[in-house]
Amino acid sequence: MMRLVSLALLLLAPVDALAQEPSPSPSAPPSIPASPAPGESPTEPTPTFAAGVELVTVDVVVTDKKNSSVTGLRREDFTILEDGRPQEISTFDAVQVPDAPAAVPAPKPALSVNTDSGERTARTFVIVFDDVHLTLFQAQRAKLAIAQFLKTGVREGDRVSIVATGGGAWWSTRMEAGREDLMSILKRLEGRLVPDTSPERMSDNEAMRIHVYRDKQVEDRVARRFDTYGVTARQSAQETQPYADGDPFVQARAADVYYQAASRNRITLQVLERVLLSLAATRGRKSLILVSQGFIYDPQLDEFKTVVQTSRRSNVAMYFVDTRGLGGMPSFATAEFGPAIDNQDIGAAFGDEFEQSAGSETLASDSGGFSVKNTNDLGRGFDRIANETKSYYLIGYHPNNPKEDGKFRKIEVKVARKDIRVRARKGYFAPVPGGAVNVRKDAAGDPDIQAALDSPYEEKAIPLRMSAWVFEETLLGKANTIVATDVDVREFAFKEQEGRFLDTLEFLLVVAHLESGEFFRFDQKVDMKLLPATRERLGRSWFPIVRDFELAPGAYQAKIVVRDGNSRRIGTVVHEFTVPDLTKLRTSSIILSDTLQPDKAGERPRPALVVRRTFAPDTTLYAQFEVYGAEKEKGSGMPKVSAGYQIRREDGTVVTRMAPTQILPTSLGKLSRLVGTELRDAVPGSYEFVLELRDEIGGGSVEIREPFRVDAAAVKPAAPAPVPGGP
Repeated sequence: MMRLVSLALLLLAPVDALAQEPSPSPSAPPSIPASPAPGESPTEPTPTFAAGVELVTVDVVVTDKKNSSVTGLRREDFTILEDGRPQEISTFDAVQVPDAPAAVPAPKPALSVNTDSGERTARTFVIVFDDVHLTLFQAQRAKLAIAQFLKTGVREGDRVSIVATGGGAWWSTRMEAGREDLMSILKRLEGRLVPDTSPERMSDNEAMRIHVYRDKQVEDRVARRFDTYGVTARQSAQETQPYADGDPFVQARAADVYYQAASRNRITLQVLERVLLSLAATRGRKSLILVSQGFIYDPQLDEFKTVVQTSRRSNVAMYFVDTRGLGGMPSFATAEFGPAIDNQDIGAAFGDEFEQSAGSETLASDSGGFSVKNTNDLGRGFDRIANETKSYYLIGYHPNNPKEDGKFRKIEVKVARKDIRVRARKGYFAPVPGGAVNVRKDAAGDPDIQAALDSPYEEKAIPLRMSAWVFEETLLGKANTIVATDVDVREFAFKEQEGRFLDTLEFLLVVAHLESGEFFRFDQKVDMKLLPATRERLGRSWFPIVRDFELAPGAYQAKIVVRDGNSRRIGTVVHEFTVPDLTKLRTSSIILSDTLQPDKAGERPRPALVVRRTFAPDTTLYAQFEVYGAEKEKGSGMPKVSAGYQIRREDGTVVTRMAPTQILPTSLGKLSRLVGTELRDAVPGSYEFVLELRDEIGGGSVEIREPFRVDAAAVKPAAPAPVPGGP
């Protein structure tokens, strides 16, 4: 039976970090690197990433004439051809998602780990909100469709990311618990493209045809339109400088429009490549949804080829949702902006409007996706994307062509049924000697670290666990917050030298604020030179990384990328937490621990901050918390707060109860309490520590639930401290 111990404790002392660093400062979002200047080519060196073809996985969507998913197909119904040669199917999975969203989304965990055994077969959606190619009106239309998709199109376990090409958002979460977070992100996104309504306006496609291809027909057509609109600057240029090799004003205008378009397109394409790279290791159906008015196909930009190649390597289907709505005459050709254009130019105007989105449509088609265009009902387009992935097939095969020549291998998937449509990626690139292929280096830094940071999934090569605690208000409107991660170093590739074990632990930690996009970023290398006893101890307790922040109220997402310097293996974990309203009655985050550590100068001991939430039987579980925002008596100026707690099993059975008693404030009116419960004869399983708090003066109350587990295999504290003040 569990035994109760109740204690008073001074305020929690600060937790020391592993290494001394200056306090972090907020920065602008790091997600989107600055684009090169117009006409400028990237100059970064080209790195490589692994692309072995031991097993090629193809996700296949099969639909009927009504675009409904075809279910019930078996392995023998499929034929896989690579460069026209049949391949033997090695693995086969038929995936079916629920028909409706969950009634009650799963709660966010208090402890996040990357050691779950689940396969990455859930659907992955990355919505790229192309705000550099969206007007304000188009953005509003797109946001309504995306919001509806988040409500009805996703299912429990899906991973959804929203990425803004202009740098305002890069947020990934698991559905359906993360729905409200994504809705908050969506609300603050806006279109950044300001359409040109001046008389000398020119489309991006016209500018490219004139500036890049020296297309005399297009140049003459634009010149006629400028004459119709009465572009005075051009007429002045004609009077002072007659021309023979084309119209210098039109050519200069084309160069300006083209370079602006190329800069916008480069930004979007680089973001698409970065998203695709982040999905390379993910299994299951992966869908990138580009929400944009589209952009021209410009062969001068190498990024077009890179994006297509990366989508094939990563096995990601891209979809283009055209926010322009129903097609018609281009806006500059309508009476709204001036006189009617010459009759001989009407057909060309329609063709030019089509070319305005040719680049985005080509990307979708080449990757195995499709385009949603010529409709004002964008929601139906999102529904089609979601519906076709409700049922899909994961097919794997070992190629019978072993050559490492880096060439493109064409994939064709056939199904032995009539009147159906099969959609799958069109192929992949074979590896080169050494098992790597070249990709452009992103300006953000190390490509492996960046890809792991961008990925919506956790990397599991290094086991990690992460949690966060929110404490007292420090600066005005901000709270002291600790984010801690435990790193399992048992499988690190240590090198023994002179009786010590040597390795380097590299990590990148990013903490982002949901509402504002403000973020904090740490990256550090920790050189480890461990004695055998230290290595053994860290193998049991794991290596701690602790950082404290001063954060404003709101929802946050913390993500850490950890790399073993010797083996280059990477682990990542994501943890979501909330800093509450600091003006109301609240408690600090509850510290659950099985260890007390002595404070400085013989002061009272305090609980050790441990990330894990699993404790061994026959140990003492300590719970420590502080209380803020309570009303104070007018006479004494002191608060009056009572607190009690229960410990419940997963089935609701109460195994321990302490009735509410008043917390005695310090001379400064601060409230804190430490309680201890012996887990004597505790049955292994899941439990909850339930804190019940009441402000006796203000009348407010708070209930906090902290989950934990009891497990016989859990690590026991090395030297359990005696319970001070116990009976």
